[in-house]
Amino acid sequence: MTDYLSRLYEDEQFQMAAEDTLRPGGLELTRKAMGIAGFPVDSRILDIGCGCGKTVELLIKDYGMQAMGIDISEKLIQKAKSQNNALEVQVGDVYDLPYADQSLNGIFCECTFSLFADKPLALAQINRVLLPGGKLIVSDLYLREKTGECSGLPMITSVDGIATRDVLLTEFTAAGFKLDAWQDETTVYKEFIAGLIMKYGSLSLFWESILGTCEKAYSVKESMKTAKIGYCLSVWEKINLPNL
Repeated sequence: MTDYLSRLYEDEQFQMAAEDTLRPGGLELTRKAMGIAGFPVDSRILDIGCGCGKTVELLIKDYGMQAMGIDISEKLIQKAKSQNNALEVQVGDVYDLPYADQSLNGIFCECTFSLFADKPLALAQINRVLLPGGKLIVSDLYLREKTGECSGLPMITSVDGIATRDVLLTEFTAAGFKLDAWQDETTVYKEFIAGLIMKYGSLSLFWESILGTCEKAYSVKESMKTAKIGYCLSVWEKINLPNL
């Protein structure tokens, strides 16, 4: 985990502002995804980037799933365990998933896919561990329009890692997935940003608390103005092996 990402997701003030789910939409968006995916009871589901383990806990308690999670932050895994020691969560990353081939019914990537530096490798690993017909649920930022130049920003902004719907469709199709459902959820992203502003006083102060200087915070804020950012919930089905 980069220093910036560690500083963000392990920051207690940010965790409080994000209600420990660490993402827009929280558990309500997770519930909406479960309604779309239609997993049978006792399905094996992995949450990649599980953070404090809230989705894993929800899937077990409310849906009767065999849920597990991985996260690259040892500190967040420790927090998840301290809150519920029964959770099957561990330190790990998407590029080397510690699960057998075709062993999972579903995978959640909730506001994490845009942070993967090597998306083809991540999708190949996800494809490997999913059963045929398994579902990949992604809730994340996307570009509603291709405008301006957003590359070169710190990965913590996620902006350098997001793409338009058409680009995502091409990437996921090449990785052996077909799109089952796509819903625009930009409203929850705006609500999330509003919550950060209320907690930190302004968006500039939020970025400054993470990036360390006013200059970096201003640069990020100005660069992000050029991007028409949306938020989506998408459900993908594994149909074949990736085109490598």
